[in-house]
Amino acid sequence: MSARAALATPATRLQPRPVLLALLAIAVGGTSALLSPFQAAALLAAAVVVPFALQRPIVGLCLAVAAIPFSSEWSSTVGGLNLTLMEPTVALALVAWLRRGLAQERLRIWPSALLAAQGLMLGVLLAASLASEAPGPSLKETIKWIELMVAFVLTLDLARDIRAARWLLLALVGAAAVEALFGVVQFVTGRGPAFFAIGPFMRAYGHFSQPNPFAGYLGTALPLALALAWLMPGAAPRWARPAFLALAAGVLLSLSRGAWLGQAVACAALLALASPRSRRHLLVLAVALLLLALLGTLGVLPPAIADRLGIIAEYFGPFDVRTVEVTGENWSVVERMAHWQAAWYMFLDRPWLGVGPGNYATAYEQYFLPNWADPLGHAHNYYLNLAAETGLVGLATFLLVLGLAYRAAVRGLGSSDPFWRTVALGTLGTLLALTVHSSFDSLFVHGVGVQIGTLFGLAQLASDRRDTEGR
Repeated sequence: MSARAALATPATRLQPRPVLLALLAIAVGGTSALLSPFQAAALLAAAVVVPFALQRPIVGLCLAVAAIPFSSEWSSTVGGLNLTLMEPTVALALVAWLRRGLAQERLRIWPSALLAAQGLMLGVLLAASLASEAPGPSLKETIKWIELMVAFVLTLDLARDIRAARWLLLALVGAAAVEALFGVVQFVTGRGPAFFAIGPFMRAYGHFSQPNPFAGYLGTALPLALALAWLMPGAAPRWARPAFLALAAGVLLSLSRGAWLGQAVACAALLALASPRSRRHLLVLAVALLLLALLGTLGVLPPAIADRLGIIAEYFGPFDVRTVEVTGENWSVVERMAHWQAAWYMFLDRPWLGVGPGNYATAYEQYFLPNWADPLGHAHNYYLNLAAETGLVGLATFLLVLGLAYRAAVRGLGSSDPFWRTVALGTLGTLLALTVHSSFDSLFVHGVGVQIGTLFGLAQLASDRRDTEGR
């Protein structure tokens, strides 16, 4: 064999793919050395997961859902917008889905009234943004809704198979359970800002920088875990019961009254709807709540816990902040009401399309009450906040979306498939928890909109399954 022929053989020819992979490995390794340990680990994981996710779109969707609690650990400012890990993971899932659709020469977008209502909400946000004083926050709020819609569309297409749906549920509940355990560690070790402490207790807050949205995020997964762990006919997934216990502990130790109330309503509804056998547990729940009230009356509960429970009953209804004497015990409730009133004045001033999505904090200086000048970012009531920012049109459209999500979950309860009926039951519980907790906080933060879009998709899948069975 000649020397020229030897150089041309496959064994000695320089292959481009291994060279590209080697260069990519060197680039990833070099970049990792410049990052924090968490960011470096995320980059190395992405180098492994991203190619796999591009081949299997359901992996990309699961990755986007699992990234929610950790999204703020990697953020950067682009054009005045604070982008987190959420945006690239959602984009990865979308690109993988589009890539598969183009390869198969079809994109499957399953039509539904719920999807149409979400599109209408997106249109309202865009219309309300035209008159906003600060375009940046309006764009950010609009992007959140786009991410919700992407999660919904991808869930409907990628999780129709039960096996894929199980993986998605594992990602959704499992990531929340891991985040809950992190919060438990914060509570036990007392690690956190001093202003999160209530008496001797450090409130669990996870990676959310605040206990209330942390508890709200866990609350979107806890009813689903309850349904899968104890209310699903047949064998429960092995991970469901430990996940439920972790989530329950996280919500409890957050000391978030809005989350407590939301979960009490959700769990009671699940027990009432699941089966005649589960309804007997309602008596246990009622006795537990009465016992808690009795212990509070007798002064047996720790004062910090008793005060948080007592203040709910005292200030549950609306009141005029200017007529209340602020004390250390009622300060957080009065502060929340001050922001409710400011949002109400914004709505009265611009009732149709509001001050603009995400512009509550920008407009706050024109509407705040004396001694409450800090805008806090939102009104601590999602419905009032939405009315202030998008007016009556935005609030009505959101309620339409929420109502259609409830309709899908309720219809899914009629499925003869135990798995999809359990999914419908769990998503109905999460909708109840979301509805109640949103009266005290805004949960559309930190990428939780992706979680909500996924839950909407699961509810719609259960409803579609019931319709298929009826044909």
